[in-house]
Amino acid sequence: MVAFVLFFAIGYAIEGSHKQDPGLDIYTIIVFIVWGTGLAGLVLAWWKEGLGGIISSACFIVFNILVAVNRNPGSRYSFVLLLFMIPSILFLSCWWVERNNKIPST
Repeated sequence: MVAFVLFFAIGYAIEGSHKQDPGLDIYTIIVFIVWGTGLAGLVLAWWKEGLGGIISSACFIVFNILVAVNRNPGSRYSFVLLLFMIPSILFLSCWWVERNNKIPST
């Protein structure tokens, strides 16, 4: 998922450098920063399931809220964006199960 998003981000940066585009507005930049932080949380979750899962879940919740209340003309919310939360929930579930199944040493 991270590679997929990076592919589009790099493509947009390359295409945007050829146009006389004024750039992105601050709202869109904030949304992409939150989304990127969520993706970084997923990468972190490969090493620290709990911390990465919490960071990515929180960021994807904020991301979905920001996209849902977007006031830019022509934008609309798609429930497909909730799919990004599935890996976060799975990492948190894995962390929770491992944490609760530890056998205390006697």
